[in-house]
Amino acid sequence: MVRPIEFEETKVLAGAMRCFWKQGYAATSMRDLEKVTGLSTGSIYNSFGNKDGLFVRALDHYVETIINRRIEVFLNQDNAKRGILDFFEDCLDKPDSVRELGCLLVNTSVENHLHSQDVREKMKLAHKKVTRALQDTVVRGLENKQIFTNRTPDQVAQHLAMLLSGLLVRLRYDHETDWHKGTLELVSNLLNN
Repeated sequence: MVRPIEFEETKVLAGAMRCFWKQGYAATSMRDLEKVTGLSTGSIYNSFGNKDGLFVRALDHYVETIINRRIEVFLNQDNAKRGILDFFEDCLDKPDSVRELGCLLVNTSVENHLHSQDVREKMKLAHKKVTRALQDTVVRGLENKQIFTNRTPDQVAQHLAMLLSGLLVRLRYDHETDWHKGTLELVSNLLNN
């Protein structure tokens, strides 16, 4: 009788997530995944279908553990404007070694041509989640007179989401801090015009 595969799924997904995040999907080999998960290639295939299946699950893990936490910590603050500014400032307030990783979602979107429809759908859902959280925060800020803008909450959220993506890409290669102030001023201006 074949023994069932036993492993702690959270640890496996966390290891795979970090590997894909650091190296990218294309540069991550099955040998790399064996190393970081502690599973054999056969076990990875049996448990996740293939590299793409593990990647989809690693993306889910990223959204659950990184994105959801950031939304909870920053975008649910009492002061909506401060929460949005903190959401952006937190990206800047990291050591270079962390900032160089960027964002798994943004990194994955750059490799979009390599991915299955399942991955593309996950990416769309994750982007909508962040944009929706930003929009809800803007709505709350408008209601509480913390944010003043002539744009609709959807427009502000779309601008913020695009600015965030660009910020995360630039942080991967540009460690100078002069441009950071300009980025935060843009965020502030979107919330007060």
